[in-house]
Amino acid sequence: MGSIFIARHGETVWNLEGRIQGHSDISLSDKGKQQAQALARRLSDVSFGAAYCSDLSRTTETAQIVMEGRSAPLQRTAELREYSKGVFEGMTEPEYKTKYPELHQASLVNDLDFAPPGGETIRQASARMGAFISEIQQRHPDDTTLIVGHGGSLRAAIVALLSLPLEANWKFAMGNCALSVIATYPNNAVLHLYNDTSHLNGWG
Repeated sequence: MGSIFIARHGETVWNLEGRIQGHSDISLSDKGKQQAQALARRLSDVSFGAAYCSDLSRTTETAQIVMEGRSAPLQRTAELREYSKGVFEGMTEPEYKTKYPELHQASLVNDLDFAPPGGETIRQASARMGAFISEIQQRHPDDTTLIVGHGGSLRAAIVALLSLPLEANWKFAMGNCALSVIATYPNNAVLHLYNDTSHLNGWG
């Protein structure tokens, strides 16, 4: 049996402003760094055999804080990036609703194949994350593994781990620096914890 500890990155200024991030490389805010430090304290007694994070700054910074002083190397990979939001990136919802009204309306429908121009569909992101998760399970069947990523792509990873239909992507929410834990078996995965932010002590 293995365990996968899944954590979303800490808060960024764009999170606070409600701006779409996607592949845009935005660093942690001061609050985000505090959240990552709180997560590090929460996980201080966990011995990780492997650790992975997205190659974007907000996830790398979060993972580096959590893994500081640990022996397992932190492996950065573009496979763990948030799914691309194309022309929506950098804008708030009111802004892209005004600039792209038809695209905004299309984005409100639960369509696995919708993506703004230059972006990635949920189906595409799910295929990417499913392949990544399968590789992790094969590479670390008995390890305790840390994965630090983004809200959307991590939801797709959890859907893949739990063998849920792709439509389940719309059934999950994930807060900044929230922790989820899944136990993995040769032919099954069991969700033990989801979207837990109790370690943030009111930081949200």
